[in-house]
Amino acid sequence: MTTPELFIGITSWNSELFLPHCLEALQATTRGLSTRVCVLDNGSTDRSVAIARERDAEVVVRPCSQPDALNALLRRSRSPYTLLIHADVILLNPGWFPLCRAQLTDGVALVSPQDIGCGPLTRPFGAGMPESSFLLLHTQRFRRCRRLHWRRKGRWPRPRLEIDFHGPHITHHLPKELARRQLTWVPMDVYVSNRASEALFTPSSPPAVWSDELAYLRYGLGNFYGLDGTITHYHNWYDRIAAREKSESAPAPGRKDFPVDFIRSYTQRLLDDYGAGRLELPTDLSTTRSPRAL
Repeated sequence: MTTPELFIGITSWNSELFLPHCLEALQATTRGLSTRVCVLDNGSTDRSVAIARERDAEVVVRPCSQPDALNALLRRSRSPYTLLIHADVILLNPGWFPLCRAQLTDGVALVSPQDIGCGPLTRPFGAGMPESSFLLLHTQRFRRCRRLHWRRKGRWPRPRLEIDFHGPHITHHLPKELARRQLTWVPMDVYVSNRASEALFTPSSPPAVWSDELAYLRYGLGNFYGLDGTITHYHNWYDRIAAREKSESAPAPGRKDFPVDFIRSYTQRLLDDYGAGRLELPTDLSTTRSPRAL
């Protein structure tokens, strides 16, 4: 059996809303490419596992943290290229892989968006840092960043070679880890969804986290990503908050999030548009705007 050119690892938890679209878009945009797709599910209580199996993905069910899930998926890859994504990522362009792969020239081990997403670029602390929702790796080079970590299994800790995904925001320290091995990465562009002429959402009460601009964005906190003016994929951002709220009787004290109704609203609009074949791609691909915290 030949080794697939691309291993795709998807982290999932209660992802039944987006996972079918994620998997079907992967199939549609990788036709003719040898791939292996594996979904690592963090003990979902919805149909996520069944959805993945129905679409012929390899499935591993393992309750674990996101850093551990990313390492577990990376260990399973035997391919020259590895893509690690969240289940709420939808690939949009059949040329995404050759476009991104072309960036993995000598010394480049990673292609990933800058972590400045969430609607109108509301994460200034992510500027110049990779985003964990989409990590395209030159597998062999990226593995050079592994270090020996001691992990407890049973009574005794055991050594394991791992990427340190346990730092701030999971991936923000990766540029330094890459530089330590004389490697680097290529940041992808982040595009905000189109702005409507009238507000698409009005909060019923003053939200804990909000900006009036958010009400006019067609896909709310969701963002599009790409390279060289070509849009490659979409990431929904924060739909897990809605899933979490659905599974909890009350929010945790002191939690400050965007309104759950807002997240549900733009998520449904995105899925309706995507399913009907009328998805609005951003018309303004300017990347000159600086992110600002809310």
